[in-house]
Amino acid sequence: MQYDYKNLKEDILFHLVKADDGLAYKELFDRYKELLFRHAYRMTQDSELSKDMVQDVFLIIWNKRTAIEVSHSLESYLIKAIRNKILDYFSHQEVVEKYREDTLSFVEEGISYTDDFLLEKELAAIIEDEKSKLSPRTREVFELNREQGHSYKEISELLSTSEKTIKKQVHNALRILRTKFGSFFFF
Repeated sequence: MQYDYKNLKEDILFHLVKADDGLAYKELFDRYKELLFRHAYRMTQDSELSKDMVQDVFLIIWNKRTAIEVSHSLESYLIKAIRNKILDYFSHQEVVEKYREDTLSFVEEGISYTDDFLLEKELAAIIEDEKSKLSPRTREVFELNREQGHSYKEISELLSTSEKTIKKQVHNALRILRTKFGSFFFF
C-alpha cells in the first residue's frame, strides 16, 4: 500500500515505523530532525555533537522500534530521548573531567592510588559476581535503576512492564545484595 507519508498523523506514522516501514522512518526523521537538533544545539552549543546526538536518537528508535511504547505524543517522546542523550553526554563529561583532575593530581603530587584501586577492583568483582546470581530480568532492572540512574517509570516504559513490578524487582535485588554485603555496600 502506498501512503502519503507527509500527511500522516504521528501515531500512524510511528505505527508504520514499528511495522518496519523504511519510508515511514525516513519521514519521521525528516519531520523531527530539525526540532531535535535545535534542542540539542541550545544545550551543547556544538553543531557536530548535536547532529551526532540526533542521529543516535533515531538509530535507537529504529533498533528498538518494536519495543518502544509511546504513551503521549511522539514529539514529546523524541524530545525526552534527546534530553536524555544530552544528560548522558554531560554526565560523561563530568567523569572525564574528574579523571583528568585525578591524573593531574597524581602527576603533580605523586599520590598513589594503587592500593585503593586494587581494593575497589576486588570489591567490584565481588559485587559483579553477586549480581550475576540475580535473575537476568532483576539484574537488568537493578542496573538500569541503580547504575544508570533511570527512574522506575522510565524502566517500565523501556521494558514494557508495570512500574510496580519494576519497583519490586529493584527492592528484591537490594534485599538480596544487602544480605550478602551488609549495609556498608549502599553508603
